[in-house]
Amino acid sequence: MDWFTLRRLADAWSPALAGARVAAAWTQDERELSLAVQPTDGEPVTLRVRCDPALALVFRADGAARRKRHTADVLDGLAGRTLTGVYAADRDRVLTLALLGGEALAVHLYGPRPNVLWVAADGTVRDAFLRAPDLVGTPAPVPRAAPDPRTPDDVIARWPSTAKTLVAAVRRAAPLLPPLLAADAVRDAGLDPDAPVPPSCPAALADAVAALRARLDGAPPVVVSRGRIAEAALPAPLAHVPDGWTQEAFESADAAVGTWARRAMAQARFVARWRPVEAALSAAAAKRARAAEAMADELARPSRADDYERRAHLLMATAAGRPAGAETITVPDVLADGADVTIPLDPALTAVENAERLYDRARTARRARAAAESRWADVAGAAERAADLLARVRATERLDVLDALLADEAEAVAALVRPEATGGASEPFHRVALPGGWTALVGKHARGNQHLTTRVARPHDLWLHARGVGGSHVVVPRASRTAAVPEDVVQAAAALAARHSQARTQSVVPVTVTERKYVRPVKGGALGLVRVERERVVDVAP
Repeated sequence: MDWFTLRRLADAWSPALAGARVAAAWTQDERELSLAVQPTDGEPVTLRVRCDPALALVFRADGAARRKRHTADVLDGLAGRTLTGVYAADRDRVLTLALLGGEALAVHLYGPRPNVLWVAADGTVRDAFLRAPDLVGTPAPVPRAAPDPRTPDDVIARWPSTAKTLVAAVRRAAPLLPPLLAADAVRDAGLDPDAPVPPSCPAALADAVAALRARLDGAPPVVVSRGRIAEAALPAPLAHVPDGWTQEAFESADAAVGTWARRAMAQARFVARWRPVEAALSAAAAKRARAAEAMADELARPSRADDYERRAHLLMATAAGRPAGAETITVPDVLADGADVTIPLDPALTAVENAERLYDRARTARRARAAAESRWADVAGAAERAADLLARVRATERLDVLDALLADEAEAVAALVRPEATGGASEPFHRVALPGGWTALVGKHARGNQHLTTRVARPHDLWLHARGVGGSHVVVPRASRTAAVPEDVVQAAAALAARHSQARTQSVVPVTVTERKYVRPVKGGALGLVRVERERVVDVAP
């Protein structure tokens, strides 16, 4: 919950609850506190506080109904106390329920440990809803006012050029803004919230943030939803509603927060399962789409193989008798218009040997080109499959439907996202799809390399590593020791090993290929250091 909404709740609740008596305090969930309050006039109400970092909120519910089972009284001695008012801290997400006699209930809705503290008149914690043994008798946290830039100059003065994205920069410059409204201000300036941060704040963005801050004081509150998932209660409507989202306006913050809280709590189990899967699939789909686009752009450029071969032909035709020693040679272009062409040479080689070297480069470039074209088709297909799976996940609205989808598409999900996103344990290696349905396992770090090679790979699995430099171990699992790995799969796996090595910036990288049984860890050596026997070497582009 944001500070602007808390302030509006306090303004609405304080007149109604001043003089009210706390009838009971109980919990029916380890992270939820309920306070039954009886106003001097009118029906009782219940203030419910959820102290969950994933969904920290406070809202009012009519009546004072309490479950007959599975509840427990808390904050002993609070029942019977009188409220004197409700206040929001100055620019901090703390809601204070003032009690007669100078004491108060401080509702903290920020950080990794939301809590409700019963604060004595001397400022020490008298009791706490959570972690009471650690907090009783200690000084209660003092609210700290966050910056609240109101003009374009204020925003520019607080511009954090080291932030990673524009929306992150806006949130650091104006920390009181809810994340969704911060992103909305970026879009209002005609910019992408995920775009990199420039050294200085764009004038249009500073104006948009200041304009948003100005309209927060009088705008109607809304509840925004992604599909049927209630995302947040906001103190003002979004000017740019994302595709598939809706927003519903309310007359008061009390009504908006109550509606959002009930929906969000009902969906809590589903959202806790859905959100990390959706976020991971979204990132995976975007990454594969970018990779496919970059590969298509690269393939649209002329192949270097023709240039290598043309230089080799010219050397053989015009300078075959030249000895070693020259760093360049200028010869007429007898294959075209006869104009002079300067060709770089290796001075340690003769002209013929330099030509042979250029012919080798041309052959390598053609193989790399063919492999790249094959990889592009695979990456483009993977991008389409990821986008399709993401759309299907986003369309789910029930936990059982989501679980069934993830079970049916377990293999596809495993190839796209890390196991922890779907509730599994993290693996110290990546899984990468290869042509023909094959999979490569790529070590994430030295410990991951060691684990992959010594604990995961079987003796007949294919093992690859960039030759002579540091990098990731790559393993291609084989169904059996007689299962042949197609050459295009070997080339794709070798390109992975090259890309995840210290030689990734070279145009061609030699990569060791062997079976796992010929790889031995070096005793007493560093993690991941191995000795290889019976290797063959393939040259690939990273």
